[in-house]
Amino acid sequence: MYSLKLYKSINQSYKTARTGKNMDKLFLLSFLGLLLVAHGVAGNMVFDNIDMLEELENLGIEEEYEGETSPIPSWTSERGSKVLVNVDSFGAVGDGVSDDTQAFVEAWAIACKTPQSVFLVPLGGRYLVNATKFNGPCSDKLVIQIEGTIIAPDEPKNWDPKSPRTWLDFSKLNGVLFQGGGVIDGSGSKWWAASCKKNKSNPCKGAPTALTIDSSSAIKVKSLTIQNAQQMHFIIARSDSVRVSGVQVSAPGDSPNTDGIHITESTNVVLENCKIGTGDDCVSIVNASSDIKMKTIYCGPGHGISIGSLGKDNSTGIVTKVVLDTAFLKETTNGLRIKTWQGGSGYVRGVRYQNVRMQDVENPIIIDQFYCDSPNISCEHKPDLLQER
Repeated sequence: MYSLKLYKSINQSYKTARTGKNMDKLFLLSFLGLLLVAHGVAGNMVFDNIDMLEELENLGIEEEYEGETSPIPSWTSERGSKVLVNVDSFGAVGDGVSDDTQAFVEAWAIACKTPQSVFLVPLGGRYLVNATKFNGPCSDKLVIQIEGTIIAPDEPKNWDPKSPRTWLDFSKLNGVLFQGGGVIDGSGSKWWAASCKKNKSNPCKGAPTALTIDSSSAIKVKSLTIQNAQQMHFIIARSDSVRVSGVQVSAPGDSPNTDGIHITESTNVVLENCKIGTGDDCVSIVNASSDIKMKTIYCGPGHGISIGSLGKDNSTGIVTKVVLDTAFLKETTNGLRIKTWQGGSGYVRGVRYQNVRMQDVENPIIIDQFYCDSPNISCEHKPDLLQER
């Protein structure tokens, strides 16, 4: 069962300003410490709360001391420099109509096995790519340089049935840099229209995630735009030491289940200088994740910055050591949220939010222990296994 304790203070200043007939509400929040501890199924653990608060104070985001990544040359260099692997050289057309999937597969095979290579998606092209797995491990110092636009097929019935939940799926990578200023576009509008959240007569079924990084380590993702995902935009799963900076995520506010950045079973993840607007959580952090650091995050529209949901189907969920420093949430349904399903077990421990500003947010701070997200299923309360203190 969950048991919750709130430490230090939640200071909220509420400021209103009337302009004509409109009332603008501005929330200033300073979360000096939010600490949640647990007992029960997750283990008979006794935590020193003071030590945890001191530990959170030290859980800051280290600055990157390396300089900006040098521009990637448009030629194959001599020994010791980068080796360019351009998808166009493998037959990619980049007209947004021709299927460039096989060209991406063949280019990846070469780039992955070649030390110090650059997998290049050139500027100006619109590359139609179906569900593809980019598997490692790969040779050292691989750069994935996305300068153009990668687009998904827009028709759900044409999707590869062997990959129903992923589109661009990168796995088992180490020390890889994603960059380039390009766009990953999930072409999700027809997927959204077929969702049971849009129409209860539709069947409830999953849809692909635009970008997945799975079972990887020492990954950097910089200066990319991910938009209009079929469902979630960017999943970091079963990975360690992932740094995401300067990434923009965009989808309409009414697009269902289009979480921005979703972190699961991962540790030592840093999100910084990211702008996220979707139809679901801007950031969601779920089970078996720890040491998650977020700094300078813009969220809106969307459902806020969430821990959870946890405990679905009577499962155990654990999240520890989460820090958010400097964020602005505008016109979201929720601000800072922790959500757990009734009947679940586990704990959320060691959370610090600070320097968070909200404007026109319906639920600025919410801890929901009766979360239910099943459009076609009754969500009647079960006997409560969750204890709040």
